[in-house]
Amino acid sequence: MTFHSIVELGSINRAAHALNVSQSSLTRTLQHLEARLGGTLVTRSPKGIELTAFGELVFAHANDIKRQVGRAETFIKTHQDASAQLLRVGVVMVHPLMAFCDSIVSLVEKHPEFRVELRFGSATEMLQALQQDALDIVLYYTLMGTEAEGLVQDVLADEEVAIFASPLHPLAENPAPSVEDLASARWTLGPTDVSITRLIAAVFEESGIPGPDIAIEVDMIPLRRAITQNSRFLSAFQTHHVSPELANGKLVRIRFPLKQERRSIGTIRIGPHTRLTRTFVSILKDVYQREVGFGRSG
Repeated sequence: MTFHSIVELGSINRAAHALNVSQSSLTRTLQHLEARLGGTLVTRSPKGIELTAFGELVFAHANDIKRQVGRAETFIKTHQDASAQLLRVGVVMVHPLMAFCDSIVSLVEKHPEFRVELRFGSATEMLQALQQDALDIVLYYTLMGTEAEGLVQDVLADEEVAIFASPLHPLAENPAPSVEDLASARWTLGPTDVSITRLIAAVFEESGIPGPDIAIEVDMIPLRRAITQNSRFLSAFQTHHVSPELANGKLVRIRFPLKQERRSIGTIRIGPHTRLTRTFVSILKDVYQREVGFGRSG
């Protein structure tokens, strides 16, 4: 969103003033983003900044994300009033963004008496806030074993990782690609410490074949989706992150089975449902089933 502000306002100075931060701090933020994505986003001139070709691609997806989040925020603010019942939601961003935003909007549209407060952070931060009664419900992976003690969970969807490519990729029509086929392809993946990248690397390690050949390393899922759609690179995603692209034919699933322990995404709370949490979970299940294409009863 900081990058979006810089582009929208045309200069780092104006963006720093609008965001009430120092120019040096904003510059460091931009440099950090460029380092994470592995490419230059803007060039600087006396007239301001100009997007690179890579920056144009990132900015297009920043626009999509801003519109979705802005839509959710608008509906939330519209329904804020002194008499509203407050639902405090903690979010660890592992859920599909579009389905999550649509669920929030649907909640406040159907129930104007509700007011929603969203808080984003790490799993540790959100679960601590839940234990401290600073949140009513948390969206995250479902927990197992001792981590789940004292918590009540609703499963929304099973997570599965698979390999994807554009329909024009040479492996798109291969009914049974081999590890050698995967090794002959180039990839776009996240950093090496990301679980999906480790899963793909394990395929090659188990077969004793060098790989994967990563051409572009990027940690931003929307950008990596766009690169995969518009290239002949393979990538891997949680299936719920690419369900719209599969439905409209922009991506296809490569028929290579990945050995994996599937995790579930869901909601976590303490104690029985309130009217707010029950209503919210019901809407989440409906939207996830409709938009992501799968769902489970908790």
